[in-house]
Amino acid sequence: MNISDPPPAPGNPATKFQDFDREDVFHKAVPHTENLDSQNFVVEFGPERARIAFNLGASDIGALLKSEKDKNYPIRWINIWNPRTQKKAMEVIGNHYEFSERLIRLMCLPAQLQSQPQPRRHRGALALALRHSRRHGDVESGHLGTVTNNDIPLESHSSIQLPKDEIELDEVDDDNMELYLQVKNTVNYFSTDQTQKALCIGAHWLHKRPTAVHEHENKSMMPPKHWQWLAICNDHTVLSIHEQPSFELVPEKEDRDKWRAEELRNMRANTLDVLRQLSKKGFDLYKKKPLSINSVRRPLSKWHGHTRDSVSFNRQDTGMSSFVNAGEPVSLADEGTSNLFYYLFEDYVAAGPLKTAEKKLEHITTKVLDSARPKIRNKSRDIIPTLHYLSKDLRELKHLFENYRNLISKITALGKADAQAPNGHGEDVRKVMLTDTALSRFDRLGDRLQYLMLNSIEGYLGEISAVSSTYFNLTQQKDSEATARLTRSATLLAKLSVFFLPISFLTSYFSVQIEDLYMYWHGTDYWYSFAVIASVSFVSLFFFSRLLMFFSDTLDMWATQSVTLFRKVLGLKAPDDDDDE
Repeated sequence: MNISDPPPAPGNPATKFQDFDREDVFHKAVPHTENLDSQNFVVEFGPERARIAFNLGASDIGALLKSEKDKNYPIRWINIWNPRTQKKAMEVIGNHYEFSERLIRLMCLPAQLQSQPQPRRHRGALALALRHSRRHGDVESGHLGTVTNNDIPLESHSSIQLPKDEIELDEVDDDNMELYLQVKNTVNYFSTDQTQKALCIGAHWLHKRPTAVHEHENKSMMPPKHWQWLAICNDHTVLSIHEQPSFELVPEKEDRDKWRAEELRNMRANTLDVLRQLSKKGFDLYKKKPLSINSVRRPLSKWHGHTRDSVSFNRQDTGMSSFVNAGEPVSLADEGTSNLFYYLFEDYVAAGPLKTAEKKLEHITTKVLDSARPKIRNKSRDIIPTLHYLSKDLRELKHLFENYRNLISKITALGKADAQAPNGHGEDVRKVMLTDTALSRFDRLGDRLQYLMLNSIEGYLGEISAVSSTYFNLTQQKDSEATARLTRSATLLAKLSVFFLPISFLTSYFSVQIEDLYMYWHGTDYWYSFAVIASVSFVSLFFFSRLLMFFSDTLDMWATQSVTLFRKVLGLKAPDDDDDE
C-alpha cells in the first residue's frame, strides 16, 4: 500500500495488496510465475499507482468483486493459474460475471482428463479415425451467454484416457467428453462466450520448447501449446485463466525437473512480461525488447497528465470510442482495460516456427539439388520424410493462424460500440466494448497474420510442392538414365551375339565327328568359311536393329492372319464384328 493512502478497514480485501511499485514487491512477480504451486494474483492499477496481491482465497476474491473500486486503482487484472485447484474462486468469478455453469466446469477439468502429447508415430486409432471428421456445435453454451465456435477438424496427436472416478461433469457423458477433448486438442479450436457482463475467449497459445542439453531427433518444428482463457468485463476487469499445464514428454537423458521448470517459464513468459510492465520498476527492463513492450500503464500516465485538470474528456479529444454505451465519454480505465486485454492476447511465439521452416527449406532444397549427383544418392533418403513432416507442421501452423484471425474478427465484431444483438433491439446492446485504440491494434494484428504469417505459409507450402516435384523429376531422370544405360548394354550384348553366334555355329559344324564329312575337310575350308561368315555377321551388325524390327512386325502380322483364318474355319466371329454390333 502507498503510505499516502488511508489504512483500510479490517476485513477490507485491500489489506491483501502490496505496492507494486516498490522494489521488493516487484521482485516477487518472477518467483510467483515460476512456481507451479502458485494459485493466482490480482493487480489493480491506475496512471499513478499499482498494487498486487498474491494467492487470494475464494472469499477474498468474492469480497474484492463486491467492493467498490478505489479511484486510484480503476483497472483490475485477475489471473488464475490452475482453476482446477480453485473451484470455489472460479465459481465466485463465474457467478459474478454470469458465466454458464458448463463453461465454469470445463475450465476446471481435472489433470487426468487432459490429453498427454505423444510422439507422432504413436498416433491413437481414434485420432486417425476422426482425422477428416468435422464437428459443428458448441460445448460452452449456457442459458446466459451466446457462444460461437468455428468448425473444428477432429485431429489429435494423442490418445485420451478418461478415468471415470475422476469425472465430475455429471451433465456430460464419457463419450461426449472424449470427443470434446479430441476437439480441444487441435490447434485450430477456439471458444467464445459472451454474457451481459463479460466477453470470454479460449484458445491455444504456443510457447518455446526448452533448450536441450543433449542432441535429440525432433521431426516436428511445432512448439508445444497451452490453453488459456481471456475475458474482458464491463467493470474494467480483465481475467486470464490458465488451465493446468500439460507438459511435453521429457526427452531421454534430460533432467526432468529442469526441463519442466523451463517449459513452465516459457509457458507463462508473456503473462510475466505484461505483469512486470504494470510496475514502474519494469518500464526500463524492456527497452531492448521492442516486441515485448506493451502500452498498458505507461501511456496512462501521459494522458493523465494532460487531462488532470479536466473533469472528463470526450471522443474528439482522445480518438477513443465509448466502452459501455455509445455516446458516453471514454475514461482512462476503458483504455487501460482494452489494451491489457489486447497485450495478453498478443504473443509472437507462434511466429517462431516460420524461421525454422525457412531454414529447413533452404537445407532441403540444397540437398535435393545435390541429389542429382550419383555419389550422394544414399544421403538423400531422408528428403521425403523431412518434406512430409515440414508440410504437416506448416498446415497445422496455418490452421492456428486462421484460428487467430477468426478469433480476432469475432473480438472486433463483438467489441464495437455499435454491435447489436441478433434481434436488433436497442435494449440488447452488448455491455462490453473495446476502445478504438484496442480495436485498431486487433485489426493490425489480423492484417499481420494474413499478409505476413498466412501468406508466408502459403509460399512455403508452394515451395515444398516445387521441391517435391523437383526431387521426383530428378529421381525419374536418374532412373531414365540408368534404364538407358541398361538398354545400351543389352543392345551391345545382342549385337555381339549376332557377330559370334554364326561363328560358333560354324565352329560346331566343323567339329562334328562324322567320317563322311571330316575326311574331306581341310584347314583352308574352315578359314575361308570363317572369313565369309565373320564378314556377313559384321555387316549385319549395322542392320541388326532394322532387321529385328522388320522380323518382329512380320511375325506379328503372320500371327494375326493365322488367328483370323482359324476363326473363319471354325465359324467364330472376329472381335471387330462384335464391336460393330
